[in-house]
Amino acid sequence: MVILIYSIIIFIACTIGALVGIGGGVIIKPMLDMIGFHTVDVVGFISTCAVFAMSISSSVKHITSKTEMNKKIVLFVSFGSIFGGIIGNEIFDAVFEKFNTDIVKGVQAVIIAAFIIFVIIYVNSKNVKTLKITNPIAIVLTGLMLGLMSAFLGIGGGPINTAFLVLLFSFNVKESAVYSVAIIFFSQLSQLITIFINNRFEPYKEYFPIVVCAMVVAVVSGLIGSKLNKKLSNDVITKVFSIVLSFVAVVNVYNAIRGFTA
Repeated sequence: MVILIYSIIIFIACTIGALVGIGGGVIIKPMLDMIGFHTVDVVGFISTCAVFAMSISSSVKHITSKTEMNKKIVLFVSFGSIFGGIIGNEIFDAVFEKFNTDIVKGVQAVIIAAFIIFVIIYVNSKNVKTLKITNPIAIVLTGLMLGLMSAFLGIGGGPINTAFLVLLFSFNVKESAVYSVAIIFFSQLSQLITIFINNRFEPYKEYFPIVVCAMVVAVVSGLIGSKLNKKLSNDVITKVFSIVLSFVAVVNVYNAIRGFTA
């Protein structure tokens, strides 16, 4: 039953994630936290694996479809996100060891909700000012920041990626989705490598059947979502983006209240 529930959530999350570039973790993480079947670290691991699998299939789909993208931006932002993912994972481990799981869950939920509210307002603002950075160091630092936040929050970083890609590179939401998925791939990869190097897979071994199922579902949904991204207009994608994130913001507020009052 747990696998079925998780599979449904991950399928919906990763399809939407690949479509609008939010990765899926921003939906998976708070939804699994709200259900409460597993602790925050196990949920984070399942979410990371699912989002990583989604990013692979979605990226492959964009490559085979010859989706246009600036390789320089992808390369430098992804490079920065690798190190950001490592740092973010270390920060999470330090916080998780010091505080109980409900407090960590509450803090994550507050930060995610705040970011989501900012993102929704920003991407729907008219005549908003944007930048177009080209300096390689600035691009790498952008990736570092995005990778750090995605790893610490356990959400893949999607909505944060999208907002900052719009802000810093003057992309629209549809364009940002393609770059966001590439960033997610590298940040989640670095997070999994860190877990492997530090030999931290042991606590999660009993959950591998759930993880494998989650990754298979994520691969399929990643292909579906990236295909829809090619077909739908920027206006439609922006609306889906805003509606989904509004729902996720409400879930995170609920998780924050429950976490701090537990």
